Amino acid sequence: MNRFRFDCNTKQPEPVPGHCFRLFPRGGRIKALVFLLLFLPLVLSGCWDHREVEDLGIVLLTAVDAAPEGRVRLEVQVLVPTAVAGGGGITGMGGGGGGGGRKRYRNLATEGRTVFEAIRRLSMESPRELFFAHNQVILISEKLAREKGVAEVMDFFERNRQFRRDTWILVARGDPRDIMEVPVHLEVTPAQNIVGVIKNQELSARFAPTRLGEFAKMLESSGVEPYTAILEAVPNEAFSRMSMHPAGTGPAPFHNMKLTGTAVFRRDRLVGWLNEQEARGLLWVRGEVRGGPITFSLPGSRGEQKLAVEILRAGRGGVKLEPFLTGGQPGMRVKIITRVNLTESENLEVDLSNPQVISRLEKQLAGVIKQEVMACVTRLQEEYRTDVLGFGEAVHRKYPRVWRQVEREWEDVFATMPVTVEVKTVIRRTGLINKPLRPAGTQEVGYMNISKEGNVRWRLFCSAWSLSSSSPCRFRP
Repeated sequence: MNRFRFDCNTKQPEPVPGHCFRLFPRGGRIKALVFLLLFLPLVLSGCWDHREVEDLGIVLLTAVDAAPEGRVRLEVQVLVPTAVAGGGGITGMGGGGGGGGRKRYRNLATEGRTVFEAIRRLSMESPRELFFAHNQVILISEKLAREKGVAEVMDFFERNRQFRRDTWILVARGDPRDIMEVPVHLEVTPAQNIVGVIKNQELSARFAPTRLGEFAKMLESSGVEPYTAILEAVPNEAFSRMSMHPAGTGPAPFHNMKLTGTAVFRRDRLVGWLNEQEARGLLWVRGEVRGGPITFSLPGSRGEQKLAVEILRAGRGGVKLEPFLTGGQPGMRVKIITRVNLTESENLEVDLSNPQVISRLEKQLAGVIKQEVMACVTRLQEEYRTDVLGFGEAVHRKYPRVWRQVEREWEDVFATMPVTVEVKTVIRRTGLINKPLRPAGTQEVGYMNISKEGNVRWRLFCSAWSLSSSSPCRFRP
């Protein structure tokens, strides 16, 4: 048999080994090998555009503020690698650092007619090329957001390939320079401290920080206005004069970074703030509540007594926006379903093993959530006339013809549209105990807890005995 005409699909009792690999004659294999050798350099281009990390200035935070004569003031926070050597790098735990007490970051600032021009001017001060791929936070000053708007500066951040869409964008209340110089102890740089505060906000669910990509999407969308959280340098409540003692571990900072509210926009301009209660109402409607506490009161024998619950992850699946039409005008029905765990009860009269008591608590909690949502809706409709709730998007999806009629005057329609809120809450767990914790020696009479006088006297006697003797109290008075 001709070895070059061997067919592997032909059934033979004992095929000759190696014939299936002889697909080409010897001359053809040489040509194929030469072709691969010439083709590979075209697809393996190598690192022709590489940049050594030692030549880059890694930017972690960018702040934009308004400057005179329509200019912008740009300030960036650059990591100092030699100061953080051994301290965990960019993503490490940080804290002590390794630079012998050296400052682990450096702030550079300049002005320009545009953001890009300001960045190029910074190259005249920085010994390294500024690299923004690791930028974590963008701060926009309140002055710039109110007077000039954010559309012009957002164009650069969206267009530049080094800025990631998951970068946090915040509004700085006050001077951004003050925030960028707040000393930190648990992190390497203020930028990392800000990111940590943002991530922990899910434990309270009272603020609404937004990422760059989502903010730009809302800015360009019809039917929803952008919003994001407010960052501010506030006095440190833990500051003490004793912390400044020379023998101490180090002075506590005068100020801390804190999220203090939510900024709402109309188109690209800042129009106002939402407080903590109103901001959580916004998060309820947007389906962004993933945790946090709720405290409410119940009447008791000792007045109003508080109960606290922890919100379980609700997410977008627990919220439905149902537009409806009344007389040809759109309205909105908001339905919220959430589950919680009871974490604390000051009311000693509540028996959590009783299903009727649990049902009453669920209704009380639903009323509290409804108040938060309506507080947000009222502020947005009556004062700011801006739809950051996304009601316009919901109307557009369900009634596209109606939306085309009201789109241009949506601000007026939103300000007067009726809104109803329906909340259903479920208490899943009550903790390790069902009945409230009562002091020893008390008994429940109806809804009152009365101490037994004999037991009180016995405990007073044992307390005095224990102070005067090391032996246990075994005698009754």
